[in-house]
Amino acid sequence: MTELCIRIYRYFQAHRAVFWTTMIGLFVVFGFFASRIHLEEDLNKLMPASRNADGSVKLAFADLRIKDKTFLLFQAKNKKAMDQLAPVCDAFVADLEKVDAKGGKDQKAIDNIFSAIPEDIMGEGIDYLSAHLPAYIDTTLYSSIDSLLTPAHFQKQMQQNAEDFGSEIGDMYPELISMDPIGMRNVLQKDYAPLISGGSGSYKIQDDHIFVKDGTVCLAFITPHFSATNTGQGSKLFEELNDQIKKYQKTHPDIKICYHGTPASGYYNSTTIKHDLTTTVFGSLIVAMILIWFCFRNGNTLPLLFLPVAFGALFGLALMDVIRGEFSLLALGIGAVILGVSMSYVLHVLTHFKYVSDVEQVLREEVKPVCLGCVTTVGSFLGLVFVKTDLLQDFGLFATFSIIGTTAFSLIFLPQFLNPKNNKVNRKAFNFIEKINDYPYDRKRPLIITVSAIVVICLVAFLVNGGTQFDADMHDLGYNDPEVSYSENLLENKTYTGDKTKYFASTGKTMEEAIENFGALSHQLDSLQRIGLVKSYTHTEKVFVPLKVQKERIRAWYAFWTPQRLQKVRSLIAATAPQAGLTTDAFDTFFDSFQQKATADPLYKADIIPEGYLSTLMERSYGGDYLCYTSVRCKNDSIRSDHSDYSRICDAVASKPHQMVLDTYYYTTDNLKMLNSDFNVLQWISMAFVFVVLLLSFKGNVKLSLLGFMPIILSWIVVLGAMAIFGMKFNLVNIIISTFIFGIGVDYSIFVMSGLVDGGDGSKLLAYHKTAIFFSAAILVITLGSMLLATHPAIRSVGFSTLVGLLSAVILSYVLQPAIYRLWIKK
Repeated sequence: MTELCIRIYRYFQAHRAVFWTTMIGLFVVFGFFASRIHLEEDLNKLMPASRNADGSVKLAFADLRIKDKTFLLFQAKNKKAMDQLAPVCDAFVADLEKVDAKGGKDQKAIDNIFSAIPEDIMGEGIDYLSAHLPAYIDTTLYSSIDSLLTPAHFQKQMQQNAEDFGSEIGDMYPELISMDPIGMRNVLQKDYAPLISGGSGSYKIQDDHIFVKDGTVCLAFITPHFSATNTGQGSKLFEELNDQIKKYQKTHPDIKICYHGTPASGYYNSTTIKHDLTTTVFGSLIVAMILIWFCFRNGNTLPLLFLPVAFGALFGLALMDVIRGEFSLLALGIGAVILGVSMSYVLHVLTHFKYVSDVEQVLREEVKPVCLGCVTTVGSFLGLVFVKTDLLQDFGLFATFSIIGTTAFSLIFLPQFLNPKNNKVNRKAFNFIEKINDYPYDRKRPLIITVSAIVVICLVAFLVNGGTQFDADMHDLGYNDPEVSYSENLLENKTYTGDKTKYFASTGKTMEEAIENFGALSHQLDSLQRIGLVKSYTHTEKVFVPLKVQKERIRAWYAFWTPQRLQKVRSLIAATAPQAGLTTDAFDTFFDSFQQKATADPLYKADIIPEGYLSTLMERSYGGDYLCYTSVRCKNDSIRSDHSDYSRICDAVASKPHQMVLDTYYYTTDNLKMLNSDFNVLQWISMAFVFVVLLLSFKGNVKLSLLGFMPIILSWIVVLGAMAIFGMKFNLVNIIISTFIFGIGVDYSIFVMSGLVDGGDGSKLLAYHKTAIFFSAAILVITLGSMLLATHPAIRSVGFSTLVGLLSAVILSYVLQPAIYRLWIKK
């Protein structure tokens, strides 16, 4: 490999046009593919896939449209403002829709806003019920209806009918009473009571608007014109919302307007990640670059430092586009870690050149350790590809490709820019660094004992605490914007009944199939209610009756209402109606309904239920599946306990086909725990791979291989012990840090071993490597330390483990590794 790099160097020196054409051409090609990649910002799509018993993937939560709804809340700050809630809600919604429509149909961010009940919905509903009443009467109710056909009942019912005709409802909708002289509505009311009581009773209809029970908050529901993963239109929606809220805060100071929902959380998560990347991470990177420029002096140092890293990043993104077509923005944010690892190889080449001013000598002495470091680091990151999580797979692939691209550029193209005639260096700065590196850390017994003691303490702490815990709660990884959190807490506090309310669904390839499958879900929830796990649930099947069931009910209706029974009803009306002050023809609507045969009809296609509300009961997912929802009320306990009521309900529902729990935590908890165990296995496989590579590179010398491997395993023990001591947990994001610590530990160990073994007694090779390690560590400490100041918890969680692992890798490479080498080899 060394000779190949030298030959390429000489060839490019002799053929400069080929060099420039090749390098620029690769930049253009990789840049083109990298520019096409879609940056995925939805954390839900990063979840491990949940699978059925047969291995097929369950319907993903990210495919559901219901998750994209945004709750818009109007809160009265005082009693006087409560009367203004409905008018302000209407005005705000109208202004928001007007602003959103300005960009044209293609630029719309809002599909619809459900804020008020249509005025004609009652009339349309009664007309629909008149035409389809038989389809909504359960066949088991006919014995109760038959018991109503007596003179005694009709006398009471006619008195009730007369009162109902004179009531407000009777005045507005007289056909509601004239179509039911018998009083079947009383029987139906009992049958449909579970549908009414299935909700929490925390809302009420007032002035045709939805209010919380105490009337202090009015609600509207925004259905976006995009998926939560479409952050471009998502940003447009929330920018419009924020602008409108600012205006209304000035004109209506007594009313607070806020919102929450999955799209809002996704929007603030992505904007916070972007803000952290452009401030803390890249800001600290600028500071680190100033340090490098101050020490290296050459004006082209920074471009030469960034050029290989930029090439590696473009190479990584280009291959990600070819392989996947998209890349996690969060993985890219944490990918700043890779900049430090990649930059380490560039620094070794540049630092070595500062000392020797001979490009070919640099290649002879750097190609082997750089390639060895690249292979072992790639081996550790490549293990992430086999983990069942898109986020870790994205990060593993990107890290692998970026390091390969950066290493290749550093050894093939970078040497062409190194000019021995213009090789400046800040001698004072280098002398200062050399004094730090020349200090005999490996000969100071107290320091060796202290470092060894820290390692032992960390190992004991790790074992005593039963290992480092894994936090499987995805909610702990997201950024919670204060205003969004306020809105969520406001609605929860106003609607809190002391119970937990969660959504479940039946699924199907068609809406009719989903409704049919709801029957099995309803039967199961009934069983769970009988044993006390479910307190109540929304009986959606009573609203959306399957067409098969409707046809059966219609046949039962006409089979029950024989000519004899109809004649009996006529006689009973004739005998009792005049006594109540009613005419016998007041109920002709009931008899007229038999002139036209009722037919089965899907209510969800009747355009009676407003679209904004209908989508909370059923939907077609982005993946093409159909779902029918129900809200279930149960004891307010935790999903974290396998024995909780909620967990037992979820287990029962999820165990059956065509049923789904609308809770990402339920589906991801077990998978994330499994991910932790899978990752531990992969970590040991990566360690074994690195040890084999070290063994081959040292030509089978077990002692040297173990010595090169020592800082890697010990730095990992220090990290695990420190996390146990400080009560920190691994999570889906900072588990990546273990691969980083592993990779950087391998690099530092290999370069120190290269200086010890290949340098000899009089060689300066170890000093050269240590200077490069110093610069690499300085950059990483500054950039990764800045992550502790990040706003987003996922990025911030990276900081602690990284710094501990990085510093321990450097200290172990400086102190224990040379000390043991001297003990083993010299003696």
